[in-house]
Amino acid sequence: MIGMKPLPQEPATAVTAANQKCLRCHAQATLGYRNATDGLYVNLSVNPDEYRASNHGKLTCVKCHTKAFQTFPHPATLRRKQLVCLDCHKKDRKLLKFQFPGILREFQASVHARKLGNKFTCFSCHDPHSFKIHARVSRRVAQTVLYDNHICLQCHSNESAILLLSAKPQPSLDLIHAWLPHKELHWANARCIDCHTAPTNTGVSHQILPKERAVRDCVRCHSSNSLLLQSLYKFQVRQERTRDGFLNATILNQSYVIGATRNYYLNVLSFVVFGLTVAGIAVHAGLRRHFGAKRASEDEKRRRHGHP
Repeated sequence: MIGMKPLPQEPATAVTAANQKCLRCHAQATLGYRNATDGLYVNLSVNPDEYRASNHGKLTCVKCHTKAFQTFPHPATLRRKQLVCLDCHKKDRKLLKFQFPGILREFQASVHARKLGNKFTCFSCHDPHSFKIHARVSRRVAQTVLYDNHICLQCHSNESAILLLSAKPQPSLDLIHAWLPHKELHWANARCIDCHTAPTNTGVSHQILPKERAVRDCVRCHSSNSLLLQSLYKFQVRQERTRDGFLNATILNQSYVIGATRNYYLNVLSFVVFGLTVAGIAVHAGLRRHFGAKRASEDEKRRRHGHP
């Protein structure tokens, strides 16, 4: 096509060769259209490098988009086709550990899905062309927080994006969180979903709660039975136990939550050390007293017998 820059050269494989046909157009950064139904902008641009590095990078485009997209120009009816993650992920045994059916149920119960309907899908938060699961389960908590919170903030800190989904303007995040002590520290070290989701068994909860049900009780996080330690640090703890063994990972745990940095095994160890120290002092004092009294008795006997 005239005016298009050639794509960077890459190793010739069956997947890249097949996808190259699609990327001749879809690699253009400005490719997209405005949906006449809801006014939302639909981005059709795909970054080739991000896609190859993503979890879906080894798949051909038509694996998800069907062979009907192989014809060009694409039929207009294909725009209305809704892709669903479970179309692929429901039956794949390799992906059972991610519990996609449970995630779908949580998503359908979330405030986003109930209030926005078809306007809000999996792809409103997750770009399938760049999604990398290890980015949200990094061993560095700061990276996980940054990744997860960016997903929320791409709409909730963007008034234009909010108005495309809802006619009701949203107050500023500073105003909404004015009650939260040290909110900047919370935003830097905790995820939005740690306070705004329901408990889950699927790893990361996708049931976003209404604002009235958000966590406001400090003790929920700042306690020995910490909500944060159960969610934000769960993957990190599991990885460290696999690498270092249960005991080492438990004793050398790096996670920190203000008011909740308590380790059961270190507590027991500290009590044992304290008890042994007290016992050692008591034994030492008892032996000194015993041998001191014995020596005094012997000195007294020697004096009675006239010995110096």
